Amino acid sequence: MNQTICSQVISAYLEQVSYEFETIQSEIGCTVLTPFVRPDGEEIELQLEVRENDRVTISDMGDSVSYLYVNGLTLSKATIDKARSVSKGYGVTIERNELNVDVDGETIGDGVHRLIQSALAVTSLIQTRRPTTNMRFDDEVESLIIHSGAAYDIGYPVQGQRQRHTVKFHVDSGRDLLIHPVSAAQQSVAFSWAERLAYRFADIRAHSNRWRTAAILDDRGRRAEVWTTRTLTPIQEYAIHWSESSRIEELIAS
Repeated sequence: MNQTICSQVISAYLEQVSYEFETIQSEIGCTVLTPFVRPDGEEIELQLEVRENDRVTISDMGDSVSYLYVNGLTLSKATIDKARSVSKGYGVTIERNELNVDVDGETIGDGVHRLIQSALAVTSLIQTRRPTTNMRFDDEVESLIIHSGAAYDIGYPVQGQRQRHTVKFHVDSGRDLLIHPVSAAQQSVAFSWAERLAYRFADIRAHSNRWRTAAILDDRGRRAEVWTTRTLTPIQEYAIHWSESSRIEELIAS
């Protein structure tokens, strides 16, 4: 009797859940709206791409990692490595911030299940976030770069015309973009950094004009006050304020 009831429970649950899935056809396959939700209450959506030989790639389209970033988790390399480790336990990979699994037609159900479980596990990492007031400015800038999905290097050496320099971030993938964050609490320190970076960038570009360079200025809270006309003048050509982060995103994407 008990065995019969338990079997009925499982069957009833699976039947109910099946009604809550929705599919939307696309040119490459379909989008699946699942009944499972992230901590913010939004449904987990998956994209299925049908490829040659009946292989299917299932992806979360980057929603899981994006959720962490939007909700205040620093996307450091350590964070992404943790997400990769969690996903690996479900046989899921992370490529350009997207959770992916590759299956064939016979194992597509298992693939969807593993992708959903991985998305739930990765989004649960939001519990490890810390207050943004305690976040180093370099970490914030790195987090934005990671969220963009671009490949990048830290502490990148670049040859200038007169000497060799080190820039905090090099955004790869053919972008030839050098980014250096600057955070200062006093105008004298801000001016000193502005002069040093202006020389560094000018020397690099004199050696090779292929480089694009950007100084990201920390203007969070009272630190905005240090960027006066005087402190900005040496670096005006390269400066982007953090409050204009959409410009940084466009620069990385271009």
